[in-house]
Amino acid sequence: MLESRAGSLALVGGSWALDFANTAAGRGTATPVEHLPSPGSLVAWAAHAGVLDATSKRQAEAAVSADAAAARKLLRGARQLRGAIYAVGAAIARGEAPQESDLRILKAFAERTLAAAALAPAVDGRFKFDFTHAPAEAALLGRLAWSAIDLLATVPPERIKQCPGHGCGWLFLDVSKNNSRRWCDMATCGNRTKATRFRQRH
Repeated sequence: MLESRAGSLALVGGSWALDFANTAAGRGTATPVEHLPSPGSLVAWAAHAGVLDATSKRQAEAAVSADAAAARKLLRGARQLRGAIYAVGAAIARGEAPQESDLRILKAFAERTLAAAALAPAVDGRFKFDFTHAPAEAALLGRLAWSAIDLLATVPPERIKQCPGHGCGWLFLDVSKNNSRRWCDMATCGNRTKATRFRQRH
């Protein structure tokens, strides 16, 4: 098995939720890529993406190491939430309405994890759901679920896009002034596609 790149995966989505959806690639192709093959890789990605700070990372690592069954359950839940976020984002990127079943999954994760969060003041004086002292599932999946909900509630749908690169399909938030971004990363998918087209022409 190839070593997971979870701790160094490119973060091109523009939000925790979309970067989380991008921890799988090649969906629908003959060579799908799973960047979260284990509970440990999930924690590594969450720390890399900034979802977990150093203290929360240590707590999550301890929880994963202490209970193998709970760790497997956490990974299953993470993949289920990821699948729902991806399906909702991809539908919006296509200009379609998301499936109610995917929205229900997202809502269920948000509801379940919210109970473990504190309502606390943020740095700017507003308030936020604080998962700092929550159990590993809520600390990790709660933050991701609420990131997705905040994205859906505050971002114009035309700004949520999907990379057309072959075997990619990653989601990203287009914050360009004229909403013209096309690729998840021009240096990879954009240039690769241009090179392929050049070879086909010549």
